[in-house]
Amino acid sequence: MLKRKNIREKGKIRLSEYFKQLKPGEIVLVEYSSKDDPVLFTTEAAKWADAKKYQVLVTDFFNRVELCLKRAKLEIPQCEELKKAKFIEIGYREISEVNMVGFLRGDRDLSALVSEYRQIFDKMASEKFTVVFLFGIERWNIIRNEEIQLLSVLTTFLGDTRRIAFYIVNRDVLNVTSPKALALLEELATTIIEFKKDKRRKLVVTKALNRELEDHEVEL
Repeated sequence: MLKRKNIREKGKIRLSEYFKQLKPGEIVLVEYSSKDDPVLFTTEAAKWADAKKYQVLVTDFFNRVELCLKRAKLEIPQCEELKKAKFIEIGYREISEVNMVGFLRGDRDLSALVSEYRQIFDKMASEKFTVVFLFGIERWNIIRNEEIQLLSVLTTFLGDTRRIAFYIVNRDVLNVTSPKALALLEELATTIIEFKKDKRRKLVVTKALNRELEDHEVEL
């Protein structure tokens, strides 16, 4: 459970207060290690979106989010929040237990995937402000080996004020397989939040449009 800290404490900020500082059109890069559970963050973000009456769209590459849903079956309740979202799966199989609004086979040409994804996304974003979670970038880079092409596509969404996007990435995997891609993602992102651990696990804001937020942290 996220430990609430008063925003006035030096170096500390409540996560709910942080979300209020985000601007429409931002790309927020959330970096976690293989020993971390990013669902702790995404659950809080989904709760915030729900309280604001925003819709949540989960875009998932190669069934990464299924790991979260499997944890839900093991009675880890945080994953239940994601089941309320709408899903676009770009992979090899649909996810039966969620609200699928689009399934795109992951072996198709990138330009065709982008065209079809845009149709679904634009329809949703035109109807209601959208909070987007993107999972599985590291899987895309390993399976498709099109990291630069994908980054070019992601860049086109920067500044789209109909949404705020959270790109959830496994830092350990990208450091090994695609270190250049990770650096370019960090350059693209308007905000970066990193999972870190000293005595306790915490989230640290290492880059932000609002520079006053940089180096603030939330304990997990």
